[in-house]
Amino acid sequence: MKSVSVSKVDLRAKQGKSTVNNRTPQEYQKLSIAPRGKAVLLCVLLIMGGGVAHGYLDSRWKTKESEAEKAELLRDLPRKAGNWELASNTEIEGSAKRILQCYGSLLREYVNGTTGDRVTVFVVYGPRGPIAVHTPEVCYSSTGTEPAGDRVAKPILINGESQSLWNVKFRKPRSTDLPHLEVFYGWSDGGPWQAASLPRVWLTDSLYKIQVAGPPARSGDEVSPVEDFVRAFLPLLQQVEIGTAKPIP
Repeated sequence: MKSVSVSKVDLRAKQGKSTVNNRTPQEYQKLSIAPRGKAVLLCVLLIMGGGVAHGYLDSRWKTKESEAEKAELLRDLPRKAGNWELASNTEIEGSAKRILQCYGSLLREYVNGTTGDRVTVFVVYGPRGPIAVHTPEVCYSSTGTEPAGDRVAKPILINGESQSLWNVKFRKPRSTDLPHLEVFYGWSDGGPWQAASLPRVWLTDSLYKIQVAGPPARSGDEVSPVEDFVRAFLPLLQQVEIGTAKPIP
């Protein structure tokens, strides 16, 4: 009976061993699974991190009580701003509160004791998302008016700090009449007010918004009643650390 010789290669194959690098098929399987496991773990961490970041930016982790304390500062603003005197103080409607999800707000009408002009000022503080998306172009267009032109960023210097607010005028739809309403508006994360194009993507969890509406400038006047009020009112907000990067002395 002839003996059959078995080569070392055949012997290793029968024993379930690889002929390359002395690794078994089982070892190769483990090596192929390891990178996939790391990739899955990385994806999970990225998803969790994105969720935490989104929750932070939408104020999900903040208590309404702590934010309401900041909003309460709006109630302490003086009744007088330059030549402007407080005429009325109103609470916003419940439906508006639900839409804005705001922590607090101020809605006042002021009258100029010299000219008799009246303006309405609305300051609101709340989560970045709903506060950022509501603009006068949308709100006033639903009440029988339309923009009389594109909005323009208006630079304003307040106590040595550069600020800017959007300025837009409105008129009756399909009318060639002169604008009958002027609005200044903008946002702040606590620092100087900005005529921001995309406040929705600011890296902050909460925003302030200001909106002032009133009559446009009369013929021959360089400054409108609305702008005059804005210049008198913004320093009052700075006194409660809204719209300023400077510490209160």
